[in-house]
Order: sequence, then C-alpha cells, then structure tokens
Amino acid sequence: MASSTVAIIIIAVTIAFFIWNKFPMSVVSMAGAVAMAMLVPEVELSAVYEGFSAPGWIMVVGMCVVSAALFETGVADRIGNAIGNSWWAKSERRFVVAASACCTIMSAFMSNNGTVAIWMPLIAVVAAASAGKIRSKIVIFAAGTGAIIGGGTTLIGSTSQLAANSVLQGYKGYEAGLGVFDMTKIMLPVCIVQIIFWGTIGYWLLKKVLKPEDPHFNDGNMYAEELFADQGADKYADVPKWKGNVALGTMLLCIVLFVIQGFKPFSNFLNIGLVGMIGAVIVIGTGCISVKKAYADLPWDVFIVIGTVSTLGTGLDVTGGGKMIADFVLGFFGGSNASVPILTVVIAVLCSVLTNVMSNNATAAMLCPICIPMAIALGISPIPWVILIAATSNFAIATSYGTAVNIQILPAGYKFMDFVKIGGPLLIISIIVVAITANMILF
Repeated sequence: MASSTVAIIIIAVTIAFFIWNKFPMSVVSMAGAVAMAMLVPEVELSAVYEGFSAPGWIMVVGMCVVSAALFETGVADRIGNAIGNSWWAKSERRFVVAASACCTIMSAFMSNNGTVAIWMPLIAVVAAASAGKIRSKIVIFAAGTGAIIGGGTTLIGSTSQLAANSVLQGYKGYEAGLGVFDMTKIMLPVCIVQIIFWGTIGYWLLKKVLKPEDPHFNDGNMYAEELFADQGADKYADVPKWKGNVALGTMLLCIVLFVIQGFKPFSNFLNIGLVGMIGAVIVIGTGCISVKKAYADLPWDVFIVIGTVSTLGTGLDVTGGGKMIADFVLGFFGGSNASVPILTVVIAVLCSVLTNVMSNNATAAMLCPICIPMAIALGISPIPWVILIAATSNFAIATSYGTAVNIQILPAGYKFMDFVKIGGPLLIISIIVVAITANMILF
C-alpha cells in the first residue's frame, strides 16, 4: 500500500477517535502521531515530538504563565471589571461580537496565538463579574475563530501567507511577491460576515451546541466563571502593588513584541516562542507567580496535543497524500482546461478543507506549486490564486486541531464536534463569500 494512502487512513482513523471522544484528546493525538511515524517511512521518528520545540508550543506555555500571573496579582480582575462595566459587556451576545471583532483586528497585525492568549483570561474575568449573564465558554470560541480569520487578512497576519508568497517569488516576473494588504481585498468581507455571524445565527449555534443550561457545561473549562467568582479586592489586599504593575507591564511588553517580531530587523532576534519565554521569565523571576503555581495549573493535556498533532499534517505532506487529493480534485474539474471562475471556486474549497486537516503552511506550500503553473498555462497572472490560497489557508475553523489557535482554546472545555458543528457552518459561509469576492475583485 502506498505511503500516501496509509497517511490518509491514519488521519481518517484519528479524526474518527477525536469525534468518538471516548479517550483523552492527548492520547488520541499521541497514538496518531506514533502510528504516522512508525507506519510511514517518509516521516522521521523525531517528527512525533518535534512539535514540542515549535515556537507556537513554547509561546502558548509562556503566555499561559503570564496570564496566570495576571490573575495571581489581581490585575486581570481589575481589567476584567473595567471591561465588564462597558456597554459592550452588558449582554452576552454583544460581548461575543465585541470580542470576536477585537481579535479579528488584532490578529491581522500580530500573532493570532498571542491575541487569543491575551483575551482568554480577560474574557474569564468579565464572565465572572457578570452575575451569570456572560459565559466564558461561549465567548472564547468566537474570539478564537475571529483571531484565526483575522490572521488571514494581511501578509503579516499568519505564516501561511509567507509560505505562499515565498513560492510565488520563485517564479520569474513575480519576484516582488504580494503586498501587505493584497489579501485584505477579499478577506475584509469575510471578516465582516464573520462578525455578523456571531451576532446572529452563530450566537444561536453556540448556545445550541455548547448547551449552557447543561449541568456539565463547564466540565473541563479552566476559564469557568465560578473559578474566578471570588476574585474580589480583599483577595489581593496582601499582594504588593509593584507585582501587579510588573505583571501588567510584562503583558504589554509581550503585545509590543508580538507585533514587532514580524518585521525586520526584529525578526532576526525574536519569534513568538521567544516572546512567550521572555514573558514567563519576567513574571516568575520577579515573584509575580511562584514556579509551583505557574506549572501546576497549566493544561498539560492540551499541550501534549499541540506538541504531537502536527505529525499528522506532516505525514500527509511528505508522502504526497495532500498533493494526490489536490491533483484529483483539480483534475476532476478540468485542470488547466477548466474555466477560471470554476477553478477559483475549486481552489477556495480545496484549500479551505485541506487546511483543516493539514498545517496551513503545508497547505499553502503544496497548492501554490500546483496552481501557479496552471494559471500561467491559462495565460493569466497566478497572483489572484496565490492570494486566494494565502487567505483560505487560514480557514482552519472546523476541526479542533486544524490550527494552533483551536488547540489553544481547548482548555475552555470544547470537544471535537463542537468545532464541526459551530465552525463548520461558518466555514461554508466563508468559502462562499471569499469565492465570490475573489472572482469579482481579483480578476
């Protein structure tokens, strides 16, 4: 049996176990990664644990420690109360829209992982102070999705755009690559529709799928409002004010570093992983939070998933399984003989689906070398399709492991099918919108 077929089977079985939800997600992820490394010769054995050294993994751990320090010193409580007293936090639906909009905008110019790391603790405190009007689990899901989609609106919002741009720059005549806001033209309507979605049918879906009236609604939610309900001023009376200032200053420093690490010359010295480590070193080193407290409350089950699940996408990539799927789909619709509008829709659908089971970088790097020559053969510029691939490679919103952001919000207590049932409809809507705007604006 071909390695590509084996890789596809392993991914299908792993997804089935994720859906079944009878085993801890970390166990399923580790089993899938080990199977991929042992049964697929093209996958290096070290790929199973390479994810633990990835910048994204280190960033998530570091920012969890910084967030914990904000809680420990009472800063998160004060910020959350300030937000909670605003007009936007007077109703849950309104706060869902506000949080998703803020995360969408912020992630266009800084790391989407960093954006979510900043917002999750703030959402938890606002929910705790809302007297039950706002549930953190409802809001965090929308905020995470907003960060994912927002990351696809500019060239610097996520790494898959850079992968697509790099492939394009390798072709003669296109060395200049894409502009910073080339994707904004087709993604801005998607962002607007997404925000409207959360204020309408999306909010209804959140309540229907997550079932806040269920007594087990907050099982596994480390951001549950009842966990922070007793965080009043008396609790922090003995905490030195300077510790709160250091914790807040560290978070603000991390925000600044998340932004500048994407630009030269700062990118030569920083990445998102180092930013997370810097933040953790400061808050632990200054005593804002103890080492024992910082590490004891970390969601290690989720961290194991983040560190191992990338092996699945690697297997699909190195065996050519993803390319095989792409070639089949494009060939089915006529390949280089098909009409440009039809191929544009097919590429949007194909990229959006593949990025939910592969890494967004691998999806973009795989599809661009297929679509660029096809565009040149049709006598059109390949830039519109590269823009489309760069944008839709950020549509990993319908699976729990499609992107690091979805894995990052898992400590709020979500299951695999929550992403399918809530993110799935938004994915379909987003594909329709981006396919229409791409055909109308890019050609």
